Amino acid sequence: MLFTILLWPLFLLSVQAAFVRRWECSASDQTLTDPVFRQLSLDGGFKSTDNTTTLSLKLTGEFTSHSCDTLDGSSAQMVVDARVLGRSVGHQGRTMGTCAESLYFDHSTTGLRQYAIYQTSYYLNHTYALHTLDTTIRLRLDGREITCAAAHITPYIGSTASVLLKAVPFIIMILFGLATGPLRIRRSNGRSMFRYELDDTSSDPAQSHAQGLGDCLQYLQFIFLTGCLTLSYPGFFQAIVSQLAWSSLIFKNWPVTHQFAYPGVMSGLYATNSTWGLEEMSQVLGGTTMSDLWVNAIVNLTLLILGTAVILQIPFLSEWISKNFRTRQSAELSDFRTESLTQFKRTGWSVIRTVLDRFLLPIVAYSSFQPLLASWFPVYRTFMAVTFVGFLAVSLGFTVWYLGKNERQSAFFRHSSFPRRESGDWFSSALYGVPIIRGVVIGGLQHSGLSQIIALMACEVLILACMLWNYRYGPVWRHTCFSAARLASIVMTSAFLPHAQVSERSRGLLAYCILLVHAGVLLFGFLGPCLVDIVRFSLREMGVINSPADDFAQSNRTPVFGIGQLSQRSTRNISFTELPALRPAAYTHRTDAYPSFFRAPRPGTAGSSSRSLAPSKIPSQSGSESGESTESTESSMDSVDLSVLDSEAATERSDVDYSKREADQYYGRPTGSRMPADRADRQWADDHPTSARHWRWSRPEKTKGFEVFRPGRPGL
Repeated sequence: MLFTILLWPLFLLSVQAAFVRRWECSASDQTLTDPVFRQLSLDGGFKSTDNTTTLSLKLTGEFTSHSCDTLDGSSAQMVVDARVLGRSVGHQGRTMGTCAESLYFDHSTTGLRQYAIYQTSYYLNHTYALHTLDTTIRLRLDGREITCAAAHITPYIGSTASVLLKAVPFIIMILFGLATGPLRIRRSNGRSMFRYELDDTSSDPAQSHAQGLGDCLQYLQFIFLTGCLTLSYPGFFQAIVSQLAWSSLIFKNWPVTHQFAYPGVMSGLYATNSTWGLEEMSQVLGGTTMSDLWVNAIVNLTLLILGTAVILQIPFLSEWISKNFRTRQSAELSDFRTESLTQFKRTGWSVIRTVLDRFLLPIVAYSSFQPLLASWFPVYRTFMAVTFVGFLAVSLGFTVWYLGKNERQSAFFRHSSFPRRESGDWFSSALYGVPIIRGVVIGGLQHSGLSQIIALMACEVLILACMLWNYRYGPVWRHTCFSAARLASIVMTSAFLPHAQVSERSRGLLAYCILLVHAGVLLFGFLGPCLVDIVRFSLREMGVINSPADDFAQSNRTPVFGIGQLSQRSTRNISFTELPALRPAAYTHRTDAYPSFFRAPRPGTAGSSSRSLAPSKIPSQSGSESGESTESTESSMDSVDLSVLDSEAATERSDVDYSKREADQYYGRPTGSRMPADRADRQWADDHPTSARHWRWSRPEKTKGFEVFRPGRPGL
């Protein structure tokens, strides 16, 4: 097989036309064929003029029973019928036949002219790019048919279509990453009660700045790699999905080629002749052999990791230099060491995310293909590929375990192919291994297309089952739709099995349906939502609209904390005086929505009854102590309204101690008086007049309730 792989491209370079892979005609067509002529090769090419596209075909063969001259073989006529989706798309010109002693000029003469060469033209009224010509070629001599061949000829899609098919998905991925990354961080700033502890990306180095890149990238990889299955795809399908090779670490034949590359497009059509799907995709791309393709993927991944690490240092160093320039003095070395350590952790997590989340599927697929070539390459090469897959699997398992143990899965895997899981069960965590299974199936089961389809369908069924299992923990409809689209596309590819009894017209229609499904996911699942978010963000920044309770705010809703999480709070010294003014309405949280956030008050005790005060009995402080406390409190609490800690409390009782709650352990509680909620509303409305009108119109009327004033505690 390897000899065939290396030999046939050299043969292609020795002829003027491109090699066309031929197939046997159907059994009904072969019943009337007189087997006196044996086909040897079929070549073809496209040539376009102003209004006409000409398909040139050259059929060579050998007469088996008699010589070409004896049978007058040069007078045989080629009858060509080219169809697109079952409809004839042109007409044939005249046939020229020649008897030859040899097919090669330097062959020794034997005096027997048994070989024949036939050439004809087929005139099309269109270029039929993005289509495949279902072509039947019959050779007739003296009224009888002496041979029949079938070919699926795919014209070159064109440079314009090639650029668009590469650029449009890339732009969609960038826009989606922008809308779910920097814009999400910007829009959520100031929207959450815990924004300085949770929404700030610097708080967790495992969180990504470009969260949406992985989600869209993984779907593009699925489109490309499912086009690499060992199936009888229509030629235009692989020609189209091959333009997404960049998403799977393939950049044609770069950087390793060993001075060999498949011809790809020759004479205006795709020249392929392969056994396995990955190999055929490489030929469509005009890439190198599969052994070099794996090395290229490793090299490209390494370069991508280095580039990611370098890019991450640019904003860090720029911010540090800018800080020194503004303060006109060198920053403290301890601060630089702390920030450098955080930046080092963030870089490490970014490298792990690049390998284990964004490019795990293609690198496993290429590595799993290497054992199929074990008989032609050294043993160490196969050992390295298998070891690499095992290392990736162990690394992914350890990473998922570590993140699950520290409850940080949502930070690392946010906007991945799977939804955020709050249940924490092993069944949900097992989904992170699906890309490895897919990669092994696509690369390691190339010998059986049926096995690949069954295994990929099982993966999608597993994902849908997990979506159903976790629907009560949050919305999963988006990931469910993506999985359903993938499952539908895999089911439709069953028609491309080599032995499936499906007509070429039905195969072409199903291929277009698969492409429409993928296009629909890219447009309505990625491009549409991100454009809406970008437009809404732009209008909000210009002050045209104001709708703070949007999808971003809901998706970034403050989580529920227990005493364990509160005890592990941040140690940063940030006082309330350093925080900017927040919107009072953003504080409102109902106790029925977060029952574990507010804990029921503790019964009063002898020690606590002296500290508990009824709302009508407000202690007054005299002298300088009272004035100093009041002034300090007003200055520190002008920008923050903490009335939510006291709102919607239980029925007023005199034997209840409200002086301390779990929230006080996290934030502390200032002493003295505080700004009423209506005063904070008026102050925020003065700073944001346009938004204030919206809030006045949309906010429900606030009911008055009793208020509890707590005495000061030592040390605050």
